[in-house]
Amino acid sequence: MDSIQFIEQFIVFIEDHLREDIDFDEVLMEMDVESKSFLTLFTALVGMSPADYQKRRQLTEIALEVYDGHRRLTDIIKYYNHKDLAQFKDDYQKFFGISVYDTDKFIEEMPLQYRISFEINPTTKREPFSETRSLDGYRLIGVEEFFNMNSYNEKKKTRYLNYLLNSGIISEILKHNNGPIKGLFVMERYSYGEIQVFVGTASDMNTPFTTTYTPSGLYQIFESDGQLDVETKKLYEYIFRRWLVKEHVELDLTFSIELIKGLTHSIDDSVIVQVWQSIID
Repeated sequence: MDSIQFIEQFIVFIEDHLREDIDFDEVLMEMDVESKSFLTLFTALVGMSPADYQKRRQLTEIALEVYDGHRRLTDIIKYYNHKDLAQFKDDYQKFFGISVYDTDKFIEEMPLQYRISFEINPTTKREPFSETRSLDGYRLIGVEEFFNMNSYNEKKKTRYLNYLLNSGIISEILKHNNGPIKGLFVMERYSYGEIQVFVGTASDMNTPFTTTYTPSGLYQIFESDGQLDVETKKLYEYIFRRWLVKEHVELDLTFSIELIKGLTHSIDDSVIVQVWQSIID
């Protein structure tokens, strides 16, 4: 297997087990990979050891949750298996150089560690992170709106999200985000001349909100970060103008899913945005 491709897969493994105490030597032994040479290669290419990468990614996810402000700090660190609050605060201070309680004030200057991806291309243009994942269906709670298919566009979706944000509805929805995926889902489905736009979050709580489920199956997930409307447009342009042409796969275009992390105060917030496109087997 190509070394870079294996490191890509190993990074995905770390992302899937971000909350766990990983014994990297044991994992590599089970994969029949010589530990020392792999760790040397990983550190050379990524710039840090797998353990450091996991710690930086975990602290970044915690920082984004703290910034979102929808869960108590004690609940957040418990979710990420930190048992000692005082020790966690000390680790956070050492890594970011600020108190956890100053996150909201300094989020733009913090050295956040986003997911690393490698791509070999004969161009200097940066392409979005992309991976194929088989996903179970997730229970979502939230609100929905229906739009005429002929008049629906990105501007209407942005205005709808802006309304939900300014009215406090998104904040209220995210308070119930206790599911395995953190962030705000925007799911668009085509049905009988209308587009259903469902805005919600993964949750198993009983709430007054509407309930729906994401379809299970094989997805291609594309990720970028920046201003929501700008990055979302870039992702869809990349998917349909470049990625599909190159990969020759068939997508289920009857629905699409976007996952947004970091949308808290304004539609102009800098966020992490993913587009999930269902692959037809």
